[in-house]
Amino acid sequence: SVGSKLVGDAAVIYPKGYLNNLSGESLVNECGIYIRRGITKIVVNFSETDLINSIGISLLLQIMEDLRNIKGTICCTNMSKFLHDTFEMLGLIQHMIVFPAESDAINYLKAGTT
Repeated sequence: SVGSKLVGDAAVIYPKGYLNNLSGESLVNECGIYIRRGITKIVVNFSETDLINSIGISLLLQIMEDLRNIKGTICCTNMSKFLHDTFEMLGLIQHMIVFPAESDAINYLKAGTT
C-alpha cells in the first residue's frame, strides 16, 4: 500500500514494505494522480520500505521519467543504507535529490531551489 499527502505544492508519497510489481504500480499510480493535477515536486519517503526488486526499480524509473518530461523534481528521503547503496550502484542517485529526512526535502522545495 502507498500513502500520500500534499504539503504546499509538493506531494509526499509513502511506499510501504517490499517495493515490487504490486506496490511499485501503486507508487506509480499515486504519483500519477499528483502529476496529472499539475504537481511537479514529488518527495518519496522510504521510511517504511524495506526492500526493492528490479520491477520496483523499473517502476521508480518510470516516475523519474514522467517527472523529467514535465521538468519536475523528485526527492527521496529516509532511505535505508541498503536502498541508498542500491540506488547509488544503479546510478539512480544522480537523477534524484536525496535528503536524510522528509522535512529537509520539503524545506528545500519550499525554498524554490529546484
